[in-house]
Amino acid sequence: MQEERHGKDLNPVNKIENIIIVGGGSAGWMTAATLLSQFPDKKITLVESPNILTIGVGESTVGGGQSGFSGITSWLNMLEIKDDFMPHADAIYKLSIAFKDFYYKDSETFHYPFGKPYLHNNKTQNMNDWYLKKIRYPEILVTDYVDSLYPAMALVNQNKSLFTDNFSRDHGRTELEKRYSENEVQLYSQYSYQFDATKFGIWLKDHFCKKKYNKKFKHILAEVKDTPLNEDGIEHLLLDTGQKLKADLFIDCTGFKSILMSKFKIPFESLDKIIPNTHAWATKIPYINKEKQIVNYTNCTAIGNGWVWEIPLWSRMGAGYVFSDKFISHEDALKEFKKELTKKGYTDLEELEYRLIPMRCGIQSQLWIKNTCAIGLSAGFIEPLHSNGLHSTHEFLFNLVRTLAPGRINQWDRQCFTANCRHDFKKFAALVGLTYTLSHRDDTEYWREIQNRSWPPLLESEVSWGYGTAFYEKMIIGEFNSIGAFPCVAAGMHWPPLDVHTLKYRDHMWEFDKNYDYYITQLENRKARWNKQVKDFPSPYQYLKKHVYK
Repeated sequence: MQEERHGKDLNPVNKIENIIIVGGGSAGWMTAATLLSQFPDKKITLVESPNILTIGVGESTVGGGQSGFSGITSWLNMLEIKDDFMPHADAIYKLSIAFKDFYYKDSETFHYPFGKPYLHNNKTQNMNDWYLKKIRYPEILVTDYVDSLYPAMALVNQNKSLFTDNFSRDHGRTELEKRYSENEVQLYSQYSYQFDATKFGIWLKDHFCKKKYNKKFKHILAEVKDTPLNEDGIEHLLLDTGQKLKADLFIDCTGFKSILMSKFKIPFESLDKIIPNTHAWATKIPYINKEKQIVNYTNCTAIGNGWVWEIPLWSRMGAGYVFSDKFISHEDALKEFKKELTKKGYTDLEELEYRLIPMRCGIQSQLWIKNTCAIGLSAGFIEPLHSNGLHSTHEFLFNLVRTLAPGRINQWDRQCFTANCRHDFKKFAALVGLTYTLSHRDDTEYWREIQNRSWPPLLESEVSWGYGTAFYEKMIIGEFNSIGAFPCVAAGMHWPPLDVHTLKYRDHMWEFDKNYDYYITQLENRKARWNKQVKDFPSPYQYLKKHVYK
């Protein structure tokens, strides 16, 4: 009896050696690439339907340094993927996200750049110096906040390219690149990418998974017809070919359909309390002038019933309208979308193809049940604002790798995976939600409903990190200690942690100390220095043409 106990695995779902991924697209192929690279001894199979189109509009990613968030570059580094994927994915570099008209209609545009703010030689190593400047000079625009704190804004404002390590190292650097390789803009700027998610998935399939790991990897084109359950979870996959596939772990990458996770009938937690939108129209627009239209940021413009994105890729522009069908019909939303594109100067709009995408905004209450877990849209989705679609995929994959690393798992491991993924997800959801919460638009019923909402996340533990931190840093301590996206959004939405009344009431500083003039001057000087450092840099189009698409 003792020999049998040690010779037989009494709980087969605890040992993970054979993994089957169901679903292709960016989520499926990112999952396959991750597991093949990190666990080359495991058996990895991907089952993909030959008849299902992928969503394929997740064209924009986020960089690192966003309030503790990792970026797409962290995932690429883990897999040792260099920028040579870019020509295959229509990719360009991205330094920031721009928000227009979110504070109120016809309000100024503000950015949040990737990376950490430049705090060198600041008096107290915090970001309140700029708010003292704003109090002293209230006429300055809120865009001055990021211009004064983030060196990358010199590149964004002048439409110049960041010289990246990957290409400058691999292809040789010009004298100009050598001269500026150690300047502050280069050292303190972080980047991500804008690319065609469908093409990126195809590159991972052909050039990474199949080319590098052909002997270890199996790709099956077939429909999953049934997924019978047993006490361990999914017993097997029954394919339309009649084949039955068994695995130690099944990974659901089937998008919003969640064909594996749905078998367990677990509750799905909606984000409708903080995310107002339900659908998106998406299209692809040819360039008129690539030199001018290829910029190194994603543009987001709030309009009547939602917001419009513009994402430049190498060969074309991606555009979409995220809206709520509670306030406008699908047909009228498309008309509103076309009207906004016309306003932006795009032509021949009736010749374009438009795709309506229903969005399921929320997250599964459990992300790993018995022998099945979820990655990508099948796990959860916030909405496209702040470019978070692929972010959840690579962050969940990192959590999966950490969980699988010891070789065996138990229920505690599964629950920790779920808890960690949900924490990352809810934290990002709070950032997206706060962009609506801080808005003062009231020009349509859509925006008035947002204005009049009661915001329960302050009382909900899983979201309170984002909302609670925003509340505490402004209302209680009067200083933003967090870095990344939120302080940039707060500045752009006129929600300062410090104001003249606080100075009078708490700090008795209504008469500014003369020393503050020095720090305000310092902000101006370094902004001028950064602009000078990049004035001879090439445009994003010229840099990409020379180094990536030559």
